[in-house]
Amino acid sequence: MITELVAALKAIPHIVGALNRLTDATTAAAASARREEKDKAIDDLIAATRSKREQRLLESEADGVSGGDPSGSTGVQRGSSD
Repeated sequence: MITELVAALKAIPHIVGALNRLTDATTAAAASARREEKDKAIDDLIAATRSKREQRLLESEADGVSGGDPSGSTGVQRGSSD
């Protein structure tokens, strides 16, 4: 009985080491998952920003083609009549 108790006590450091390795692996997996989620969120934000910019460019090009003068002047000069 005492030999079994001594053997069990000798196994405790190995069990603790195995639990620590499992904890480290779980922590690393969770960190990796969070990093992947953040990377996806950043990619989504970049894609949305690019899409908005492209839409603005298309709208400004359409305004320029539709006959509007982008400078806002009508070509008529106003001034004093002297």
